[in-house]
Amino acid sequence: MSNKNHIPYGIVTALVLFVYNLVMYFMKLNMERWTGWVGMLLLAVGVILACLDFGKKNAGQTFGTIFANGFKTTAVITVLSILLTVVMLIIFPDMKEQTLEAARKQMELNKTPEDAIQKALELTSRMYFVFAIGGILFTYMILGVIASLIGAAVAPKEQKAQG
Repeated sequence: MSNKNHIPYGIVTALVLFVYNLVMYFMKLNMERWTGWVGMLLLAVGVILACLDFGKKNAGQTFGTIFANGFKTTAVITVLSILLTVVMLIIFPDMKEQTLEAARKQMELNKTPEDAIQKALELTSRMYFVFAIGGILFTYMILGVIASLIGAAVAPKEQKAQG
């Protein structure tokens, strides 16, 4: 029986991401691009650490089993992050308005016509939760696969018998 660690690593990483996002929100830095990159780095580090710990505690594991553990960790992080983000958006509804205003500014910088800006913002406003959940799901799962591959590549694995 292997020592599975995806749930504790997933919970801790999701909570770290949640606290990080809260801090960025209260510091009024949540709309800065670099904060998103730091969040992705935190996610990747959490998954890679889960893979390394799993490989260390379960000697003789293959690349595939270590990768699977990293992917399960990613799934836990993703589900919890979606739930915590929905809670955060309910508690802090102004986050939606901040996001829409940042999108408006970006479209204006790109010289997008005003009617196109209005249509895009109306659609985004109506479908905000869907876009937020979809964005987290897509981004976290893709990044989690990459981090799981890295973690599985660097984690201790079973040794091939020398013949």
